[in-house]
Amino acid sequence: MAKRRADLRKLAQRQRWIIWLVLASLISYLAPFYLRGELGVIIFALGGVIYLGIYILMIVGVVLLLIAKGSHPVVITLLAILMAAPCVNLVVLILINMGVTRMLRAAGLRVGFMGADPDEVERILNPDLCSHCGYNLTGNVTGVCSECGQAI
Repeated sequence: MAKRRADLRKLAQRQRWIIWLVLASLISYLAPFYLRGELGVIIFALGGVIYLGIYILMIVGVVLLLIAKGSHPVVITLLAILMAAPCVNLVVLILINMGVTRMLRAAGLRVGFMGADPDEVERILNPDLCSHCGYNLTGNVTGVCSECGQAI
């Protein structure tokens, strides 16, 4: 069986999505403890439902991330099941994120706290754009970017 090729654009997008979902889950978990009055009571009452929705979206996000990474369907299924276990899901998220970050960095992308910058992903993966400034080089035959002067 041929090895599946990772889709770096989707990897970068989905990694960023997962990071936002992790932050949203932290906020939805901690918000009721910091809000006072009626708003705090309402958030506390809805907190479980909101947290469960975010949790389900994280499982879906992990599955989509693993598909973009080119993982085997058995691995995807196993990790999706492990995501349902408390504490284990955090380890799964960390390991998957480390692997995706390694793949993105190997492709020449800078990966920060919130993942890779979408503009940089497009600039590096699109051969018609200057890898330095993002200028469209379609039709350029000089070998030098006319915007920034970088050698192509």
